[in-house]
Amino acid sequence: MLDTEVRSQIEDTRSKHEFLTFLVMDNDEVRVGIVQNETLKMMMFYDFGRIRGEGDKREFLAVADEWWWESNQSIPVNAYAGDRFDKFDNILHGYPKKIVKEVIGPTFSLSNKYLKRIKKKKIEIISNRQLTT
Repeated sequence: MLDTEVRSQIEDTRSKHEFLTFLVMDNDEVRVGIVQNETLKMMMFYDFGRIRGEGDKREFLAVADEWWWESNQSIPVNAYAGDRFDKFDNILHGYPKKIVKEVIGPTFSLSNKYLKRIKKKKIEIISNRQLTT
């Protein structure tokens, strides 16, 4: 369980960088980053804490900020940024959702984006034999 001070720090950080998501793991560890894609069982997550250099951290935040404000979040950050985000492939990790206790911040799901656009229709196939009888 997160105490009020940690929650306050999370909200302060999110007010500066709205695109950041905080994952509270089942061991109460908090991970900070960007959700690349969420499925029913997995969460693909760019883990900001795994970035080593300060310059790389600034670049990550700058590209993510650009993605957040210019793309309306309709595509994943890596698809928006292209080659500029390739250097962050090593911090992309998949976490089983069963070990993620709480998600604070935005998530992104490709399947939800495209399922909304598909209209389901019932198609009935009639064989030639049924037509002649």
